[in-house]
Amino acid sequence: MSKKEAIWLSIIAVVFLGGFYYYMKYIFKPKPKQATEVRSTTTGPKPLLPEDKQEWKMPKELKEISGNVFVDDVRMACIQDNDGFIFIYNLQSETVDETIEFAGKGDYEGLALVRNTYFVLRSDGMLYEVQPQKGKAPHVKTYELPLKAENETESICFDSDNNRLLVAVKTKDLHESDKKGIYSFDLKTKQMSTTAVCYIDDKVSVDDTEEKNGKGKKKKKEKSEIKPSEIAIQPGTRDFFILDGPSARLFITDPKGNIISKYELDKNILPQPEGICFSKSGDIYISSEANKNKHGIIAKFAPNAFK
Repeated sequence: MSKKEAIWLSIIAVVFLGGFYYYMKYIFKPKPKQATEVRSTTTGPKPLLPEDKQEWKMPKELKEISGNVFVDDVRMACIQDNDGFIFIYNLQSETVDETIEFAGKGDYEGLALVRNTYFVLRSDGMLYEVQPQKGKAPHVKTYELPLKAENETESICFDSDNNRLLVAVKTKDLHESDKKGIYSFDLKTKQMSTTAVCYIDDKVSVDDTEEKNGKGKKKKKEKSEIKPSEIAIQPGTRDFFILDGPSARLFITDPKGNIISKYELDKNILPQPEGICFSKSGDIYISSEANKNKHGIIAKFAPNAFK
């Protein structure tokens, strides 16, 4: 090939490549991909509940809500302290999907769910085992715990690590005069031990600051009684979250009952908090009875809200 021919071939190649580049950039329009060809760029499923939703106003039948526990990702079982019904409340639709009647009128205060069976605690120490039956009345068994009305039992939760229920007294302990016991109900034997799993102090200082009077002398710290209204076990840490309904406080203890921290809850939102549970993701859901002429409330808190 002569030098002249080589030059012409180079010119032709440059013109061809330039034309191809111009066509692909400015003229060619690719056919849009079909939906089945497009891969999602999301990292997971869309949340079932909106993350910015922090509060649910309860319907009138749950004005005096006293316990709550998750059934699944969007439904929560609730009780109220006058009638023997379990209400299945849908957090997504904000409606009661189902009611399960298990007993007559009574002071029902604590609720736990063990697989597909509910356990409802009455304040006089009566425990109800409720197994729902589709389209039929539930199977109900009752257990008379060694606790009476004077002990006032309102707190119950499922301890999955030890296949037991934990039950805390609110006013008078079985043995101690200056402590409140947390007792266990064995789910295999269906018996409650009268030996406490642990104790929490009956009274605790109102705050952690050292107060002084006008003369600069230290004042004696004021103490108030702890009245457990509900208990829940935090996933992961296994710490106990204990509500004090009358004073709207939350206490966090280790599994031995030692108080790690305490919080005053906003009474404008939670005037009388009596129910607490955790979602699978670790969010905290606290329920409260209503003030006069208002709604019962379920409020959501992030896992790290109380540290």
